Amino acid sequence: MGLKENIQAVKEEMSAEEQFLEGMIKGERFFKRHKNTIVAFVVILVLGAGGYALSDFLHQNNLKVSNAAHQELIKDANNQKALEILKQKNPKLYEMFAFETAIKKGDVETLKKLATSKENAILADLATYELSQLDKNVISKSELLGGLVLLEEGYALLKENKVEEARLKFTQIEANSPFKQIAKNLEHYQGLK
Repeated sequence: MGLKENIQAVKEEMSAEEQFLEGMIKGERFFKRHKNTIVAFVVILVLGAGGYALSDFLHQNNLKVSNAAHQELIKDANNQKALEILKQKNPKLYEMFAFETAIKKGDVETLKKLATSKENAILADLATYELSQLDKNVISKSELLGGLVLLEEGYALLKENKVEEARLKFTQIEANSPFKQIAKNLEHYQGLK
């Protein structure tokens, strides 16, 4: 009985080795058939990962340089070298800095440039609003702060006792605007309280 069991165990072991060798041969054939595709896929994967890493590195480097330039401008707003670096490396941060300094100095020309900015629509809207506050001849076409502009104009009319004109301004404020309730209160009390 022991001999039969040993022969059976040897047969099973040989069968397992045959299956392993057969799998290796099939794998080798598959690799030979699709060798170019596999190599191309690996090369593309490596190049893609390298390109992404390089892009991320450059982006992080630009952020560090532009943040350092911004810090220098905070310390000394007249630093032209830092201003140029900020303008080249991070145009949006440059526009924000220009907006901040224009408001502090009351610089109408810079605000006019920022109001036409295509880079940052929100900043352009804020610049338009600030420009209308500095120069009363400029009519604000603010999309985000249009309700605030109408509220301020209506309130100014209420101060001059032009109640009907103020109501017209208040009715132009959109119903979903956060300024609508304030306008209703001012209209109700006619700016007296």
